Amino acid sequence: MSPAAALAGCALVILALADAVVTSLSMVTGTGPVSGRVAKGVWRALLAVQARAPRGARLLEWSGTCTLLATFLTWTALLWAGWWLVFASHDAAVVTSRASVPADGWARVYFTGYTVFTLGTGDYVPGTTWAQVATTFAALSGLFLVTLSITYLVQVVQAVVHKRVLAEQIHALGKDASGIVAGGWTGNGFSSMFNQHLVSLTAPLLRLGEQHLAYPVVHFFHSSSRHKAPALAVAALDDTLLLLRSGAAPEARPDPAATGPLGSALDQVLDTLRGQFFSRAERERPAPPLSVLRRAGVPVVDEERYAVAVREHARRRRTVQGFLDSDGWRDDRA
Repeated sequence: MSPAAALAGCALVILALADAVVTSLSMVTGTGPVSGRVAKGVWRALLAVQARAPRGARLLEWSGTCTLLATFLTWTALLWAGWWLVFASHDAAVVTSRASVPADGWARVYFTGYTVFTLGTGDYVPGTTWAQVATTFAALSGLFLVTLSITYLVQVVQAVVHKRVLAEQIHALGKDASGIVAGGWTGNGFSSMFNQHLVSLTAPLLRLGEQHLAYPVVHFFHSSSRHKAPALAVAALDDTLLLLRSGAAPEARPDPAATGPLGSALDQVLDTLRGQFFSRAERERPAPPLSVLRRAGVPVVDEERYAVAVREHARRRRTVQGFLDSDGWRDDRA
């Protein structure tokens, strides 16, 4: 018997199950040590390929699916390899069901696979008492992993749908800050319905941040459709809030009870995402000019006062640019 092989196998099994549990159930760390690296590696590889692909290529549309598949395959490989090492640690651990002849290496791989996934094929059986116990635990761990993976998949799909709905909800107000401002301005002030729309965005925006924290793989589901891209929606919303809170004349600004909580929610979401999914960009995202408000007929502050406000928001503008870059939208104004 090889104790080293058995210990190494147990370590891999524990690693696979612990990584799956942390990734699927943890509301704090988000991903396990293995799946987190796998997800980021797949995303960076696809970003690199996309950068060299012809313009118009939509490789990133498959990023979320590829990341999920890579994560599930990694868990499966770790669990399979771990139990194989356990069953390979002793010659009599796996034998043929008829002649009780010790199985060779590939037969043990086969036995491990159908045991872990509870297929029930019986041409090989455990040959010792401890191997019988190990077979039971292997089947239990496989069933646990499959069930956990399916549950995780359902939650991820729901979170992806939510983030795309939120993006569409924001873009429904206007495709950019200019459209949002023009749609809310009545000629004498911003309509009460516009204020209600801003208020209605606060809770879904906070939920977006929490879902990214709970299910980090959600970040890697990229939408090539601009009106379904959360990063673009957040950037447009940030532009709009900058204009409404700092560019519009005080008497023309919408109700602070609508813009204040929404601005705080936006800050909280960006703080949640920054560090785990992206870092603050070195360049600042260009601020929307006051001419956006003037074209809509909104009274504005003087240019110098607005420039001061833009400089005060420079860190957040770099954070928003980092969010855009991390989602593959480097040329977001195109």
